[in-house]
Amino acid sequence: MTRRMQENLIAFIILGIFVAAIVASLDYGPRARLVPIPIAVIGILFMVGQIILQNIKSEDSLQVDLLDFLTKKGDKADPVLAAAAAPPVATKRRATPKSELQAFGIVALLVAIFLVLGPIPAMFIFTAGYFIVSRHHAPWKGLAYSAFWTILVYLVFTTGLKVQLDRNLLGIRFDTIGKWITQLFT
Repeated sequence: MTRRMQENLIAFIILGIFVAAIVASLDYGPRARLVPIPIAVIGILFMVGQIILQNIKSEDSLQVDLLDFLTKKGDKADPVLAAAAAPPVATKRRATPKSELQAFGIVALLVAIFLVLGPIPAMFIFTAGYFIVSRHHAPWKGLAYSAFWTILVYLVFTTGLKVQLDRNLLGIRFDTIGKWITQLFT
């Protein structure tokens, strides 16, 4: 099976998941459909675009190591041009097992923080930690961006959608902090 065929297979599986999400959410009430249907439609649009792009371009331009691309610092080169100018595919470096283990560790850490502290603190801790450790932003900017987006997500879910996001294994309730944030912005 060629690389292009593998990527098309994965893309169609993900596309099927988005379609299944839309079909499943049609049984929900009108307010419960406000989140899954728009997200699934956006996902379908992106996946159709991905399928079109990966079938139009040459197979050599598909060889991009995502982990290397995400961790490059200060490199503003176009990844497609860099991949085209790179040595032949046979000599390209594959992601090491260590980097794959690091990626799995990051996902496991996010899930653990999510379960123990809940979604809102997990979002802040994870995004701030990612911005600071990866050095995408200065520490103060990483904290500011994380705080802004965490507050925005909190307000969208609690005020707009009336969904309480205080589920965690420790039983900590964030009602007082949430009420203060809601009063501050409403």
